[in-house]
Amino acid sequence: MKNMDDILKQALTPKDEPDFWLNESILSQSKEAKPMKKMNRKKFASVAFSCALMLGIGSVSVYAAWQYLMPDQVIDEMEMGEDKLADAFSEENAVYINETQSYGGYEVTLLGITSGENLTKYKTYVNDNSVKTFDAANSDNPAKSLLADGFVELNDRSYILFAVENKNQPFKDISEFEAYLDISPIIMGYDYETCTGVLANGSGGRSMIKDGVIYYMYECNNLEKFAEHDIYMCVSDDLPAVSEYSYIYDKDAGTIARNEEYEGLNALFMLPIDPEKADPKAAAEEMKAYEERCRRVRESESEETLSEKIQKAYDFVDQITPENINDYAVPITEEGATQTFGPTDAQGRISIDCSYYRCQFRTKMPVDKMFPDGKTEYVSSGGITDNNLDTLLIEHYKLNPDGTVTLQFYAPKLPE
Repeated sequence: MKNMDDILKQALTPKDEPDFWLNESILSQSKEAKPMKKMNRKKFASVAFSCALMLGIGSVSVYAAWQYLMPDQVIDEMEMGEDKLADAFSEENAVYINETQSYGGYEVTLLGITSGENLTKYKTYVNDNSVKTFDAANSDNPAKSLLADGFVELNDRSYILFAVENKNQPFKDISEFEAYLDISPIIMGYDYETCTGVLANGSGGRSMIKDGVIYYMYECNNLEKFAEHDIYMCVSDDLPAVSEYSYIYDKDAGTIARNEEYEGLNALFMLPIDPEKADPKAAAEEMKAYEERCRRVRESESEETLSEKIQKAYDFVDQITPENINDYAVPITEEGATQTFGPTDAQGRISIDCSYYRCQFRTKMPVDKMFPDGKTEYVSSGGITDNNLDTLLIEHYKLNPDGTVTLQFYAPKLPE
């Protein structure tokens, strides 16, 4: 179990945002549905039967007929101009699944999966520290400069399509999905955090709304090379997406299962990827390359030294406790600087969705870890942005008698 500082650090660590070109290019809008194509009955019957065998318990349905757009139709509806990708999602080239699971007020349907090289005009490049994704047709294509700077192109990818419905009310905006739900791949036999780092390296997603349904295409490095292992997709509203609260994961035993006691969404799909497509040697090379990149990042981070001014600021903040906070810091009175969350969920956690413009984050915090031994207050320091000490914040959490938690942001009274 991670300690509270680790949980807060993970929650507050900024994530790279998609490249501007990608954001501009994949904003999609819904339109009238095209006539649905008929599916090969024999092909669907075999997939439905296998899914029914693999997932015979829980709130799972394998429909005999499609209630959503077909996978190739989704690509067409997204208006991406991706002919190769649409062809890859045709009945002949993709695995159509159409399996629905219902948990936590959502219905999630795994529509299908396809994999291959250079299927999309969007190119993804990665180095030790960042990921760049852009439209290769853009006139300002930076591919050459990225390669010269040590980036590696990720052109062999898997694409997994989902349809997601909120059973309480139709989705009206993509952000309703992106802000609260997460999709993570799991390969049995690997540590899931390492595995997710490998597969999601440069991962992206494209989505659209059609008749209140979110269609989401998850993209990651090609899964087929790992097909000698069982491969799952977790679709969850938990934070982190795969935790001991939402899933029962045993790396040594090679098993993963839904935690039936979890109250939210924790769907678990097993991907029917042909084991004959496995390439253990390529899988090992990909894992080794990823671990090497991680090693280089760790070494570079250990070599970095903070400026004397910033180090002094951090040292100053480290001495702040709930008992002396008013001596070393001032409560911020701006709108959103004080927020209350709760009560706890069935797992004893507080869901925090902080909307303060200077420090926006989402996480779920176990109350007994935040406030052990009868304590009712907790202090944590945030990082700084762009080496600007004015952005340094202190978070003061207070457990209220009614079980809610109040977060108050403070500004440290840094010495001159």
